[in-house]
Amino acid sequence: MRRAIRIFATVIILAVLISAGIFYVSFQGGLISNQQPIVTVEDEFVIAKGNLVVTVSATGSITPVEQLPLTFDFSAPVREILVKAGQSVKAGDVLARLDAPDLENALATAQLGLTAQQSSYDALTRPARDVDIAVAEAAVISAQSQAASASLGADPEQIEIARLQAELSRNQLWQAQLSRDLPAAAAQQAADQAGALGFSVTVPDYDPADNVTSAITQAQNGVALADVNAAGVENTPADIGALASANAQLIAAQNQLDLLVNGATDLQLEIAETQLQIAALGVKQAENALNRAVLVAPIAGVVALNNLVVGEVPPQGAAMNIIDSSAYYVDVAVDETDIVNVAVGQAVSLRLDALPDTKIQATVTRVALTPIRTGQLVTYIVRVTLDPSEAPIRVGMTTTATIIVNQLNDVIALPNRFIRIDSVSQQAYVTVQESSDKFTQIPVVLGVRNDTQSEIVSGLAVDQKVVLIPRASFNPINN
Repeated sequence: MRRAIRIFATVIILAVLISAGIFYVSFQGGLISNQQPIVTVEDEFVIAKGNLVVTVSATGSITPVEQLPLTFDFSAPVREILVKAGQSVKAGDVLARLDAPDLENALATAQLGLTAQQSSYDALTRPARDVDIAVAEAAVISAQSQAASASLGADPEQIEIARLQAELSRNQLWQAQLSRDLPAAAAQQAADQAGALGFSVTVPDYDPADNVTSAITQAQNGVALADVNAAGVENTPADIGALASANAQLIAAQNQLDLLVNGATDLQLEIAETQLQIAALGVKQAENALNRAVLVAPIAGVVALNNLVVGEVPPQGAAMNIIDSSAYYVDVAVDETDIVNVAVGQAVSLRLDALPDTKIQATVTRVALTPIRTGQLVTYIVRVTLDPSEAPIRVGMTTTATIIVNQLNDVIALPNRFIRIDSVSQQAYVTVQESSDKFTQIPVVLGVRNDTQSEIVSGLAVDQKVVLIPRASFNPINN
């Protein structure tokens, strides 16, 4: 019985305590509703429509589109260097030359050969002049005469000359003999005259054979030699070599005359064209050989490196290095969470550490399909090509690339600091000031976001005021 009474009393006490608690809460609520709330507004934002830009940022360094090391294909001392490091050049400019006189002489010889062959071809194809035909006809007549003379053997004029030389030799012998016999003849004549006068004069017997002087002997030998020469000239057969040469000259002269009168045949033209092409190829080969000793800029750009010294053989590596200063790119590594939003053609804004006040515009031109893994970090290389700019950009400058992956116009964009996201439900909330003393927390639907702003798809209207207030001063009962 006592136990039942204790249980009943306990229930009555609990009921009284609960009723007192409810009354106290209701009483405090009435007091609060009759008092002005104390709320501290840290920041506010009036809803309006504007633009929202979503970006992805990454860093990289400036790289030229083309950077070419230049080398010689020929080894020889450097003759001249026509540029220096830092100098701008155009495509085709000569940068340096090696000392290669043999190659230069070979080219000069090939060019002379081409000129001669071109002259021959022109002579073959142009119409003949009357004077040219006349000269060719005279050449044929001359060649015919030479051939006829060569076919007859001895030249009649040469025979007559040999006969006269033999006669002259005999006259010289007669004069020598006369000089020898004259004293004896004079003595005999004097004796004869004395005998006629009655005087007796004895003259010694004289035999010419007993008085052969050296002059007579020499004259006799001259006569014999002249007779032999005359007989040899008269009996000389035709000169086969001279005849062949004369006939060759005759054929050439006749061909030249036929060519002038009738024009070149198809075969002659084909041969001449082939020879002209061979000569032109010879010049081309000589030029190519000489070009091995000449360093030429393949592109327009700036000479970034010069390793040449006049008088020394070029080094094994690059003789010069040239970069294309008209176009640059930056390769940046983009995180895998952002790469899905990056595409070719997107606009990019670049900020260079060396030029903090200069913004360079660029465009995404390549997005890698395969990643680069560094530990747990997965990134993709994105190439950004710079637009033409007058800024003093240099190779290797560090830059931050801000890629515009999305841009919304005429939307409600709210700063992220005014948005609260429930950690459990992931619902986004904002606090709206409805009046000077009334603040309401309302749910909103978010769209595109960037680092500073978010698109409000629904939940807010233009001209509404969104505030940022401390959590401790926000009274949920009053809202």
